[in-house]
Amino acid sequence: MNVLTQLKAVLVFIAIFHLVFGFGLMFSIDFQKAALANYGGTLDWNSTNIYFIRIIGSFAFVLGYLAWMASRDPLKHKVIIIGFIEFFILRNINRHLFANELYDALNVSQMMNVMTSLFFGLQALLLIYLLWYSSRKGSGNSKE
Repeated sequence: MNVLTQLKAVLVFIAIFHLVFGFGLMFSIDFQKAALANYGGTLDWNSTNIYFIRIIGSFAFVLGYLAWMASRDPLKHKVIIIGFIEFFILRNINRHLFANELYDALNVSQMMNVMTSLFFGLQALLLIYLLWYSSRKGSGNSKE
């Protein structure tokens, strides 16, 4: 599989992840509860928190759409990929800079925080490498 195809595959994974989670968070309180439980967190289920989770879902859904569009022609849509790289990095910085707020607000464990950071950090590193390498090769036809 060439590098450009790998970049497309990572973008499709990011797209599907964000589209599914975005849709679920927007339209299903049960999905919201399951997602938070899988994250290891707890939350008071009131209308304010449900509404804010719906807003996060709409943001995630749009990110999914953008990743899907970028996957169609990554070299044409580099700015979207760079935006994801920046978002994943900033998300990880905030996750640790404001860790106490995360732990207090959602009761998330330190281990889950680290694991989530690894999950998004790996995606950022993959995007950086694959975008750099495919841009360097131009057409991305290298088998390396």
